[in-house]
Amino acid sequence: MERVRRKLARLMVISIGIMLVGLMAVLGAVVYKSAGSGTPRGTVEAVLDLPDGFSVSDTAVSDTRILFLGDMPGGEARVLVFDAHTGELVANHRVQ
Repeated sequence: MERVRRKLARLMVISIGIMLVGLMAVLGAVVYKSAGSGTPRGTVEAVLDLPDGFSVSDTAVSDTRILFLGDMPGGEARVLVFDAHTGELVANHRVQ
């Protein structure tokens, strides 16, 4: 009986050791990912030239694009997409 108890105790110590190594690996990966690339992002400034008389009804923003949904002076619906970094018009779509 004592021999079985020693085997179980040794198995428990080995299992706990493996679990601790795995936990340390996961925590290390979390710290590594949260540290980021180390290069701070600066503020980007750009002037967006919307067409004269364009009335904005909705907007959407992604990492690289800014979308404006609105109406032209004649009532024509348009979707304008700008590059977020340069401020250049990327797409000008008519909505029917």
